[in-house]
Amino acid sequence: MRWISAVIACTVLATLVVGGGAGAQGGKVVVYSALDTPVTNAVLQAFEQTSGLRTEALTLAAAGTLATRIRVEKARPQADIFLGGSIDFHAPLANDGLLDAYISPRLAAAKLAREFYNAGGYWYGWYIGALAIMYNRDRFEREMAPRGIKPPATWDDLLNPAFKGQVVLPNPVTTGGGFIFVAAQIFRFGNEDRAFEWLKQLAANATLIPASPAAITLVSRGEALLGVNWGHDIRAMAVNQGFPVELVFPPDTATEIGGVSIIKGGPNPEGARRFVDFMLGRLPQDINAKFGLRYPTRTDAPAPLGMPALTTLKFVNYNRQWAIDNMQRLRERWQKEVGK
Repeated sequence: MRWISAVIACTVLATLVVGGGAGAQGGKVVVYSALDTPVTNAVLQAFEQTSGLRTEALTLAAAGTLATRIRVEKARPQADIFLGGSIDFHAPLANDGLLDAYISPRLAAAKLAREFYNAGGYWYGWYIGALAIMYNRDRFEREMAPRGIKPPATWDDLLNPAFKGQVVLPNPVTTGGGFIFVAAQIFRFGNEDRAFEWLKQLAANATLIPASPAAITLVSRGEALLGVNWGHDIRAMAVNQGFPVELVFPPDTATEIGGVSIIKGGPNPEGARRFVDFMLGRLPQDINAKFGLRYPTRTDAPAPLGMPALTTLKFVNYNRQWAIDNMQRLRERWQKEVGK
């Protein structure tokens, strides 16, 4: 297993340092966002316009890293809102007493399916993402096609020895996509040990990336041949930008339920509640579908342009509660057995 360069790792650390103590200023809603910057900015601007409140954001597309920051700041929380990232990362924070419960009066009007909100009001799901495979079309046609190697169509295709050192994966310790990918393999095989044996084989071909967008950049530039990431991010950041990147949703893929939650003890609890109310409305989901190409949880919000209907994708039987309950153990096992 090769690790991405120290330059990217240092960039992530620097990003976390910027904004330290941001919550100390009053009159703002401070948001830790695991979304991409354009969507984060568009959502916060819309909230400011409708609420009259100001916002400040720390944006890092690595939900696990942001969740760790929330834990580190437990004694003196610096932010009000945890935005984006799968509920797989929000739920453990709630279990450990780091989130505030809030039953929004807008929940009924949102008409969310039961799987998209916590009954206790600790988190709300406002978008859906699906994992996909991406590959650089130009490099594939130049280097692989002449050897008779077909583009990947399934998870098992990633084990092809021809791809050694050319697969980029989001780190399951720092990113929601990486963790859900690992859990999806467990559910696909129906056996945790068999899944980890498969993951060890994949590790021989792979490089771990600490934040998901960096993997898409590497494939877009042809610095990596192929990888795994969220389908909406691949299309928005690569395909729609004109890069020679192909997007494949393999059978037995898995979803994230992107969440929003209130950080317990944050500097502006009233502003945080107003933010959650806003996020349950249609406008943020419209923005997310248009710019982030994520699937909405509200049935009255538009589908993302250029993305396949969610009902056409073939999903693994993903036991999200089991994944949440075993997250820490699985991440530790990954670090011990695979991600050395």
